[in-house]
Amino acid sequence: METMGDRIRRLRLSKGLTQEELGKRVGLQRAAINKYEKGNVENMKRTVIGELSSFFGVTPAYLMALSNHDYDINDVFDRLDDKNKADVYNYAETTLKKQSYFENKKNSLPFTESSKTYEFPFKGSVSAGTGEWMDDEINEMITLNCEPPAHADFALKVNGDSMQPLFENGQLIFVDVVEDPAQVYSNQIVIADLNGEAFVKKIVFEQSGCRLVSLNKKYEDKIVTENDAFYVRGIVVL
Repeated sequence: METMGDRIRRLRLSKGLTQEELGKRVGLQRAAINKYEKGNVENMKRTVIGELSSFFGVTPAYLMALSNHDYDINDVFDRLDDKNKADVYNYAETTLKKQSYFENKKNSLPFTESSKTYEFPFKGSVSAGTGEWMDDEINEMITLNCEPPAHADFALKVNGDSMQPLFENGQLIFVDVVEDPAQVYSNQIVIADLNGEAFVKKIVFEQSGCRLVSLNKKYEDKIVTENDAFYVRGIVVL
């Protein structure tokens, strides 16, 4: 199975670049690129993931080997005619201006009463480490300063560091409820209930069953057996 390091190396080679050349393009030293390609990505910053995925024209989830769907933005854009290219560019430029506006506003000034907010369902915390009880009785509403993802049903707070660098301790994540187990695919980030404890993990299906994988390599995988009480509550919206 392809790892994040494998993907970085393959994408670099597909562009005909050396490690040093790629580093110059994204503002990193050659040694850093070499380290990441060898799989040492535990302390990789999200900004670096963003720079690399943007440069390669893939999603962060694909770069991190969490998705097998490429969605090469540059390739799609190149195949558009001139009119549609202009439409896409104008939309992207407008969206970027909105994003920059809200990022600057968030980092400099508190939201005022006139700022638009969103009420959204919140169901407490989920463990990114050793597991914890997820209280089904928690059905609160929280106020968000930005619009939640379209397909999300509720929000959770992450406890622990086992999903770094994707999720930080205390980060708010959004979940799409699983109605049908067929919705769940290998390498998705899921909220899984294992023997009464809830985890946020990457799920990997194998012939013998499945594993719950932490992105932080200091944590061991959790092997799900036929004797375990196990089900997937939802898929994290990335």
